[in-house]
Amino acid sequence: MKREFDLIIFDLDGTLYQVNNEMDRVYPRATIHLLARKTGRDSREIEPEFLRKKDELQVILNGQPTSTLTLLYFYDVGFEEFEDTIDSMIEVDKYIKPDAKTIDTIRKIREHYPLFLYTTNNSKVSDRILNHLGLSELFPPEKRFTLSDAGKLELPRKEKLQFVKPGLRGFAHILQMHSVNPDRVLMVGDSETSDITPAQRSGIHTYHITNRISFYRLPEWLGV
Repeated sequence: MKREFDLIIFDLDGTLYQVNNEMDRVYPRATIHLLARKTGRDSREIEPEFLRKKDELQVILNGQPTSTLTLLYFYDVGFEEFEDTIDSMIEVDKYIKPDAKTIDTIRKIREHYPLFLYTTNNSKVSDRILNHLGLSELFPPEKRFTLSDAGKLELPRKEKLQFVKPGLRGFAHILQMHSVNPDRVLMVGDSETSDITPAQRSGIHTYHITNRISFYRLPEWLGV
């Protein structure tokens, strides 16, 4: 029997493609590189300080934060500034392989449900990843909420960061955008901290991606 949802929200990194550890290491490297450039300090001096800040934010959030969120939470770095740094350092084609089965899976699901993308990645890199995966048509720009979109909100900086996962305001914002109730929405993601727990706290149903097989089985789980 088909499960009834008015919206399915997908995470990007680790959900629509398999996590690449080498790619994940680019984000903390870019963070330290940017801080060293802005402050004129040695990266070897900045890194342990940054890791302490990340541990501090973990206590605040009660969950492991990303390097991006730690940077924007504690340091005077603009959303666009970090977006440009990541975009210049990351080699999408090198780290990610397109997967026809993923495209087929998403196409099957889109025949039955409206789809939306909610990612802590920025708009430029998200666009490059989706293009490379062949998924841009399935998640067009108006069907995405990225780190860059959070940065463009007319709100104080700390309030903007509450729209970044694992904050709950981003989920509330997406529900409001679509005029849907949380109990009619499904969140599909790989991260307990960023995707599953905050979605459940928002009253949203969840589907946990643990490997590619679990992703490919999503249409069957949905009953489509």
